[in-house]
Amino acid sequence: MTRCLLIDEDGRGRQYLEQMLSGLGLETSLTTGGDVALRFCNDNAPDVVMMPARAAGGAPRDFVRRLRQSGRGKPPVVFLYADTPDTEMFGQSILEGAADVLMMPCDSDLLHFKLRQAGIEL
Repeated sequence: MTRCLLIDEDGRGRQYLEQMLSGLGLETSLTTGGDVALRFCNDNAPDVVMMPARAAGGAPRDFVRRLRQSGRGKPPVVFLYADTPDTEMFGQSILEGAADVLMMPCDSDLLHFKLRQAGIEL
């Protein structure tokens, strides 16, 4: 089963994203951002990480860079999700290794397509 870490700091997208991810067959764990999420990734090696573009613990590009530097084995595929566009931050995060940015609300068909596009087997 494909494992996903959903980083949700304020709870706004949690239920919506959890339902979509579970509906696509992903085993989803939930945590807050920053060091807690990095420790979770190092201990549990999720296949996918979904995180808010406006993370309170710092810029998503910094998290992606730290994740790629600290992980064991193959790093997870990272998706950002956002309510409003910030093309500069999105671009910088993708340059650091994020796979894509999902504008919310998105539907499960788009999420399924983006996961498959990033090489995640469902």
